[in-house]
Amino acid sequence: MVFRIARKFGLMAQYTPCSGVRAYLAAAVMGLALLTPAPAQAKLRLCNETSYVLSVATAFQLGLASKTEGWQSVLPGSCKTALKNIPDGAGAFVHAVSHTAHSADKLVFDGSERFCLGPRGRRFTIEGRRECRKRGYISANFAPVDMDASRPTVTFTEDDNFGRLAVMAGIQRLLGDIGYETGTIDGFGGVRTREAISAFKLRYQIRGNISNADLLKKLLDTTAEQSEERGLILCNKTDYLVWAATGIVREDSFESRGWHRIDAKDCAQVINSNLDDKYYFYYAEAVTDTGRQAVRAGRPVLWQGDFTMCTKSTRFVINNREDCQARGLDTAKFRRIDTGTARKWRVNLD
Repeated sequence: MVFRIARKFGLMAQYTPCSGVRAYLAAAVMGLALLTPAPAQAKLRLCNETSYVLSVATAFQLGLASKTEGWQSVLPGSCKTALKNIPDGAGAFVHAVSHTAHSADKLVFDGSERFCLGPRGRRFTIEGRRECRKRGYISANFAPVDMDASRPTVTFTEDDNFGRLAVMAGIQRLLGDIGYETGTIDGFGGVRTREAISAFKLRYQIRGNISNADLLKKLLDTTAEQSEERGLILCNKTDYLVWAATGIVREDSFESRGWHRIDAKDCAQVINSNLDDKYYFYYAEAVTDTGRQAVRAGRPVLWQGDFTMCTKSTRFVINNREDCQARGLDTAKFRRIDTGTARKWRVNLD
């Protein structure tokens, strides 16, 4: 049975519980007992049957205690183990997005239970699920997973349901990400796909008959390198942690996204795609170690303009900039930038 989890960014995201695992869109009611030592139960398997490389975070909750772990990269057609030390009786949760090597977030798998997330692309372990923002983390929604099966497994799928063809579908997806033409992503690997693979191997001097799994890893490395040469980059020149949101023109409307964490003296790619449009928008605010608004010379440290867009306190993707408050949303004044014909644009926050 397939349980639909989310529909975001134009693609239907699903996961398929297998091996007898049941998924629910509402978390099971947990007791209020404090976490005490208990035997570890079966580990959770994460299997990717999509055409995307996935970044996956997992969490567990037992009474008032909880822990979130991530990010794990799961290649198309492969499985990984998560929650190796989950206590017996704990509830398990999962959140996944397509890897940043892909242009923009194409897939999102989530639910309705909020836990804290660390920065994308970095390993993290977070104790507790409350006051994420004040502790410098992002709050995001996770889907509950029943761990009663003898071998609990979550299998991520797309509408195309690639199954065992996911490895080749992933190869086709990554080839397309770096500009090779493979035709329809179908997982079969026809003539155009074979020609694209040959051209890629020739360009990067890959000799011999490497396995599809090894080819997939090489493609991921190449795609990730090229992804650094596109998009909007915000560089935090201050000594504070900065949270940023972005806005783009989406067809005949606007779309705002956040929040992006930018550490002190660090940069972050806040729009992960070629800047094909002329105008983009951003808003950013600095916070102290305690999560309060940073103040400098008596004024809040923030970067804003005069273009109002919708936001919210947790991770968000919001369509339309109208009637924010009526929709239960917050607002912020975004700054507009003209990127001209550039594929990549850098803004310094100082």
